[in-house]
Amino acid sequence: MTDLTAKIAFSAVTNPILLWLFKHGWEDPNWGNLPVNQVALGLILHDLGSKLADPALQEQVQEIAQKVITENSRSVIKKPEEPTTD
Repeated sequence: MTDLTAKIAFSAVTNPILLWLFKHGWEDPNWGNLPVNQVALGLILHDLGSKLADPALQEQVQEIAQKVITENSRSVIKKPEEPTTD
């Protein structure tokens, strides 16, 4: 089997999430385990799913991505503090 390596010019990437991850995210081998990282991965997956040619497959990939985003964003979003009355 041939080892296939593709090199993409950094300037060819226009997705802001992917640009940030290329610059900051993948340097840490443990990256991706935190809920905020899972949300970022879900957003990337959703964006990549929109580029699939098969509409049924596109729908499945985007459903999975939305589930990942929904489940992990709950722990990322801070609830507003309720005012206290003394």
